[in-house]
Amino acid sequence: MFKKLLIIAFVILFTLSGKAQEFKAGAIAGAAFSQVEGDTYTGFNKIGIVGGLYVNRWFNDVWAAQFEIVYKQKGSRHSPNESKSDYTLYKLNLNYMEVPLLAKLRVNDLMFEVGGAFGALIHSSEEDENGTINASYPFEDYEISGLAGISYQVYPRMLVNLRWSYAFTRARKAYGGKYDWQPPAKWMDGKFGQYNHSVSLSVYYEFGRMFAN
Repeated sequence: MFKKLLIIAFVILFTLSGKAQEFKAGAIAGAAFSQVEGDTYTGFNKIGIVGGLYVNRWFNDVWAAQFEIVYKQKGSRHSPNESKSDYTLYKLNLNYMEVPLLAKLRVNDLMFEVGGAFGALIHSSEEDENGTINASYPFEDYEISGLAGISYQVYPRMLVNLRWSYAFTRARKAYGGKYDWQPPAKWMDGKFGQYNHSVSLSVYYEFGRMFAN
């Protein structure tokens, strides 16, 4: 399914080309600050890497469409705080391959973006102060999330991007599946559970033109 989605996304993007239009490509590198809604912990304390490639097409000086393939580390982290008699340790690592599709609006040196992403889970691990947690209820293989962000043009071929991401589909049933009714509120799949929530800060570097008419 994931391979088919990649092929479809490439076909849709490349068939948008017309006269006097061009495609541009580049690399993405940055960091993601994540939490998981519904795991009883708060704060964007899990820091992971973001890396990938992008292709975009500007229809004019204002509007563009952008396609990306990104490796992104999400999850949750809680560290002990002995001053508050909190000795709990929790680490949740969720690594995804994501395919974001975005619409971009340029306003001077700023670019605003909105879109969605399909993600495939490629690795997960969970541990606490006692060691590895073998969860009875596994994480979902796929995820759909909404995206919104803003970029600043630092140099002609370099952007700094700040992006917010919130999953519409749950990563796992709430609290290991024991309390499926537990908030946070349900989203696209109509089920309560644990949902990925992240903010990323990345640098986008443009290689140059891919295709031009």
